Amino acid sequence: MSNCCYVVTGAARRGGAAIVRELHSLGHRVILHARHSSSEEAHSLCDQLNHQRTASAELWLTDLGHDFPRPWFADEVAGIVANASQFTPSSLSCFENTLEDDLASHLTGHLRLIRYCLESLKRHQGAIVAIGDTHLNRPNPGYFTYHIAKSALVSAMQVLAVELAPDVRVNTVMPGSFEWPVNPMPRFSEQERSRIVSAIPLKRNGKFEELARTVRFLLCEATYVTGAMLPVDGGLSLRMEGDLDA
Repeated sequence: MSNCCYVVTGAARRGGAAIVRELHSLGHRVILHARHSSSEEAHSLCDQLNHQRTASAELWLTDLGHDFPRPWFADEVAGIVANASQFTPSSLSCFENTLEDDLASHLTGHLRLIRYCLESLKRHQGAIVAIGDTHLNRPNPGYFTYHIAKSALVSAMQVLAVELAPDVRVNTVMPGSFEWPVNPMPRFSEQERSRIVSAIPLKRNGKFEELARTVRFLLCEATYVTGAMLPVDGGLSLRMEGDLDA
């Protein structure tokens, strides 16, 4: 499909921004979703894209964790990238503090968006690509409700792949370790980063451009693929359980 309208949630930075740039480079119109807290970065990216090609990018600011009205673009969408995420520390002892918010941000908001856009997706014989996490089968401790919510999103995509066929293809990308966040207080020390990378068979982090090209393939090119869960993790998911404890 050429010159289609694609929605990317969580598009202000990192992987989401790379996906938007990749789709835009193919001549597609893009809808950049972001939370209000990321509006400055999202506005900047949207302006850049519109400078490259007039009226080719629009910004949709909303919090997927809360109920939101039917968006203006719902009748034009050929594809959705369910990328928006949050990575909040949590545990069993206090799961009530984060579970509802994590489920709303990762699962409920995306399901609501898909429902709003469903007739357009069917009309375009479109596609949905969700961004999962290769660590779901080997969870990192300390992020209890994040893993629950991400797992629920992945499961929902599997069900939708069956329920929406043959009109809409639904796939999931399972990223591993990608470019380290630019953060004055990094989550991992240099020693921990070295240990994490050493456990990846390809011996490096992924680049967001590599993630974006994979999403593009599933969204625009893989017309006989649905229900797939594609690892983009440098081979990390091939490691035997217990090889990596981070």
